[in-house]
Amino acid sequence: MKEKSKNIKFAFPSYGEIKDDVSDITAIYLRVSTDSQAQEGYGLDVQYNAIERYVNAYQLKNPVVFCDDGYTGVNEERPAFKKMQYLMSIKRVKLVVAYSLDRVGRTQMLILRFLKEDCVNAKCDFLAVKENIDSRNKQTYTILISILSMFAELDHDAIVTKLTLGREQRASEGHWKGGGRPPFGYKYSKEANDLVFEEENAEKVPKIFKMYIGGYSPRLIADIMGLSGDTAVFNILRNRTYLGEITFRGKQYKGNHTPLISEEIYLEAQETLLKNSKAKGSSGYLLSSLLHCGNCGAKMRYMKWGKSGIKIVCYSRFPSNKPTLIKDKDCKNLIYDAEEVEREVEKRVMAFSVRYSEKIVESQLIEGDIVKILENKLTKIDEEYKRCIVAFRKIGDESILEQAAELDRERKKTAKDIEDEKVKKNILLKVEKEDEKIRTLPSTWKNMTAKERQKIIKDIVFKIVLTDGNMKMVLNKTQYEIIKNSSES
Repeated sequence: MKEKSKNIKFAFPSYGEIKDDVSDITAIYLRVSTDSQAQEGYGLDVQYNAIERYVNAYQLKNPVVFCDDGYTGVNEERPAFKKMQYLMSIKRVKLVVAYSLDRVGRTQMLILRFLKEDCVNAKCDFLAVKENIDSRNKQTYTILISILSMFAELDHDAIVTKLTLGREQRASEGHWKGGGRPPFGYKYSKEANDLVFEEENAEKVPKIFKMYIGGYSPRLIADIMGLSGDTAVFNILRNRTYLGEITFRGKQYKGNHTPLISEEIYLEAQETLLKNSKAKGSSGYLLSSLLHCGNCGAKMRYMKWGKSGIKIVCYSRFPSNKPTLIKDKDCKNLIYDAEEVEREVEKRVMAFSVRYSEKIVESQLIEGDIVKILENKLTKIDEEYKRCIVAFRKIGDESILEQAAELDRERKKTAKDIEDEKVKKNILLKVEKEDEKIRTLPSTWKNMTAKERQKIIKDIVFKIVLTDGNMKMVLNKTQYEIIKNSSES
């Protein structure tokens, strides 16, 4: 609220004097702020006099003055306006008369909401004296609403863009982006203008990560830590804010707040999430969910086969209770002995384990050589760059300066290549634990439980295709290959 304007006496009663039995009110709405007082023609006296002449000329019933003196029109937090809205909502107002549209509000969205929602819901007409806008003139009023809707949408887009840019700027500077609730374990401090620890919950976050990595179920973690449920646990496990980052629209920025967990713990939790999602819903059979028919493209399943044990069959031939999985009811693929197929898969997986181990060692040696080669290259570029600078200072030839600029660009690119190779190497070290499981598979396979064997097979094998007695095994990309390829792209 701002400084009030000069006092004006109204011939009509104000909203504080309305009796409870008065209905069909003609609401005379007046508003002025200190900004508009300086503008000629917007004083309360000018507004009121124009409306009074109209009310008297048309002998409108039950005129009541709703005056907001010294209030901005950018929001609805105005006492007279709120009172008028309330009386409209209980159907006691028949007509709202204002001097102009901008007296109702200073934004297109606010004006549009008042006309399309408040007035329509209250079955109340609206009149703006200055612009001669009258809702009872349906043709011109419909055009006005259409125009207002268009400008309100533009106004809304501009506001959203402004807010988005503001939040993006905050995120890029490492501050909490604003809006929404801070992650569990943090709270927003106005004094620090950043996230700070919420003492009661901050110490729980590292424990949640370690418990999940250690095998605790999300439901049990939620019960122990007093969270609402497993969804809350999953939200914590996937949130990069705990690494000291700020995420905005899928992009990460280095935050100013203190991390709650290390990158190593976070990556281990993500790997555990991925493994658990793969294992979810699988049966106790070694190759369950991996088997596909090469004839019709349907999935294949394990099936008990009389006294002869377990067979692997195509869903198209033996649909069980899943008719939607049928691809070709006339499929002629063979019926396979489950033990024979599993033995062949085990044999190929062991062979892959040996090849993979050799490949990792060879690739790591090559990468070490690449870093050395790039570092030697950078040294030579630096020396050549320095020679060019010295030559330019002596001779002043512009062509030498251009050569130096090209060398500088190449120097920066090579330096970046070296950093990329080092980052890749650090990442690869973090998956060494998983590599070890594959490399040592021939010696550890016999001691694994059925569940552990199934899990390692799913980590290695993408799918197994059986076609008329032949088997094709498609492997997943290993973690090493995924990281190596992503860093090269």
